[in-house]
Amino acid sequence: MAIGSLGAGSGMDLESLVTDMVSARRDTKVKLYQDKLAGYEAELSALGTVGSAIDNFKNYVKDLNKEELFSGRNVIMANGDETPSFSVNPDKTASTDEYSIQVTQLAKGSRLISDISSFSSRDEVVTSSGGTLTLSIGDEEFEIQVKPETTLSGLREQINAEGKDHGVSANLVNDGEGHTFFTITSNTTGAGNTLHIDSSNLTLDSAALGGFFPGMSVPEGGEAQDAYIVVDGISVRSDSNSFDDAIAGLSIEALELSQEPVKVEVTYNQDQVKETIQGFVSAYNDLIAVFKQSTARGAVLNGNSMIRNLSSSLAGELMSTHASDDSPFTSIFDVGVDLQDNGTLAFDENKFNRAVDADFDSVATLFIGPNGLAKSLDALLDNYVGPRGMNNTLKDSVNKSISDTEESLADYEERMEKYEASLRSKFTSLDTQLANMNAQGDYLNSMLNKL
Repeated sequence: MAIGSLGAGSGMDLESLVTDMVSARRDTKVKLYQDKLAGYEAELSALGTVGSAIDNFKNYVKDLNKEELFSGRNVIMANGDETPSFSVNPDKTASTDEYSIQVTQLAKGSRLISDISSFSSRDEVVTSSGGTLTLSIGDEEFEIQVKPETTLSGLREQINAEGKDHGVSANLVNDGEGHTFFTITSNTTGAGNTLHIDSSNLTLDSAALGGFFPGMSVPEGGEAQDAYIVVDGISVRSDSNSFDDAIAGLSIEALELSQEPVKVEVTYNQDQVKETIQGFVSAYNDLIAVFKQSTARGAVLNGNSMIRNLSSSLAGELMSTHASDDSPFTSIFDVGVDLQDNGTLAFDENKFNRAVDADFDSVATLFIGPNGLAKSLDALLDNYVGPRGMNNTLKDSVNKSISDTEESLADYEERMEKYEASLRSKFTSLDTQLANMNAQGDYLNSMLNKL
């Protein structure tokens, strides 16, 4: 038997004796603390899983509780695979109806071009003395102060720099036959907004006299013009390609000319509502599955009152009537949501489509009406989620229990260290006494052997 430092004097294995005595008193109690901590950790993990499932379900409930979900509109354009000649954006006030729309004219800005004989080079000087050039578009005008010795190229750069805030730009075109054309373009659309140029306050060089600015003209098709669309046989004008008031609730943007009228159907945003309800059903089923797993026989949350109360409240809300008095539907089970024997939900798309086609507003009332399911569930789940929700309150309680148990274990370990120190002190004294007695015995034996 190996002998440690404790017992070296007596020759006894006092080290093992101390270890066994400490272990006999310590190990069982420490294991109880450790088992208790493991149970708390398992409970905390289970509450985390439950909390995540509740949060996920709450997110779908919030999506279902948004008024804009049911007030949204969808636009169907019967133009096949062709590139659309216009776009339509509805708002929640748009009526669900069908329209025939055709773009017959696009709005565009105007363009001025110099006479063919005015210039042959971009480096030609326009004016040697300078002056003022006035550009006007409809009721708006602005002036450009032209410096002496300004060339055609320099004037182009000046117009581009000073005219950009007015939607005006200039360019030079060389036809390759010795003619340079000066063009000025305005992007301001609408009839009556054709670009005009006044050079009466600008002294022109002889090369440009009677040619350049006085000779600038609007080419055929270069005038600013309105846009026209035809809505159900009615011609509608706009000074831009946007038609915000042609049909109430619809913003129409003309993109290109239509070869023929296009059928446009405005419907409720049925697909998005359907997808949101399907997500709600799926999240509810996930939540129920977590509840069952967490509270099964032998599971750490078996008998948990929070889960029991929430499960009961959810079932009660689903079974309640959330319709208005004049609704053809009494509950969500009339509009495509079915309750299964195992407590989960299923979604019947055909039943949902029939309900929406029959009365979309009543379907919406079931979820977001004054007594709607989504509103009720949203309020109910507020008691369980968030920093002050019941689930976090339970987690805080478990965390406190973990902290208290860890503190108790630390205190007990400290007491065990003191107990071991006390044993070592006592056995050290005993070892010294036994060593002295052994020494005395050895001395007496040696004396007796000499007699």
